[in-house]
Amino acid sequence: MEREELLAAGDRNLADTLRLYAATAPGAAIEDDGRLVLVSTSRTWPGPYHNGALRLDRHVAPADVLARAEAFFAGRTAGYCIWIAAHADEDLERAALAAGLPAVSETGTPRLAIDHDVPPGVVPDGVSLEEVADERGRLDYLAVTVDAYADSSLPRHAAEAQLSTVGALAGPGVRAVVAHVEGRAASAAMSVASGAVAGIQLVGTVPEARGRGLGELCTRWALHAGFASGARAVVLEASEAGEPIYLRMGFTEISRYRWCFGPPARPPA
Repeated sequence: MEREELLAAGDRNLADTLRLYAATAPGAAIEDDGRLVLVSTSRTWPGPYHNGALRLDRHVAPADVLARAEAFFAGRTAGYCIWIAAHADEDLERAALAAGLPAVSETGTPRLAIDHDVPPGVVPDGVSLEEVADERGRLDYLAVTVDAYADSSLPRHAAEAQLSTVGALAGPGVRAVVAHVEGRAASAAMSVASGAVAGIQLVGTVPEARGRGLGELCTRWALHAGFASGARAVVLEASEAGEPIYLRMGFTEISRYRWCFGPPARPPA
């Protein structure tokens, strides 16, 4: 795929991932006209996947994005994130900063992509890979996610909202896997396929099982699941810890996502 096509398809896949969480989380709210996607799945956690605004059509004026986001999230949550795609949202970022929405980070998160499948990893003795298909699998995936992200950016209540039903992990275009070590859930990854692209989400390994290659093993499984769905490329947003692993697997950086945090700061009365 050409870079511009890949970037646009990746943005659409990200939007479909937000739609998935909104469709499967009880009490979630979504406003989606195909040009701007506004999603709220948590009353308390302002992370971009839980309370986020993603512009798909760059003809939507930044002022309209900010106004609609402020109106949508008012009364739902104390904070939210405006997604800033480095390849397309420079005007939106300038407007958000000028309006008083601070930047969450200067560098953001790398968007990585790969256009070919890779060999499956070797499953070590004592380790089994199980695809999520029922409530037991969902609870295993949730347990891994809670432990894996406990020292990072996803509190338990937010993970529970994001993975509250089996449909968030298993369904049309959605597949997830959990690695078990001697019967205990230890690592996980999922794939959300839509159109020409599949996106890998929520890769995590519990602290006591790290350093054994389980995260890469699950990522390879999710990567293959994405290509098996018909995707021509697989994308992901890489954490600082995961980026070296993904680059070694053959992913390359194609852009970055940053965020501006709302609502805008108001001057004191």
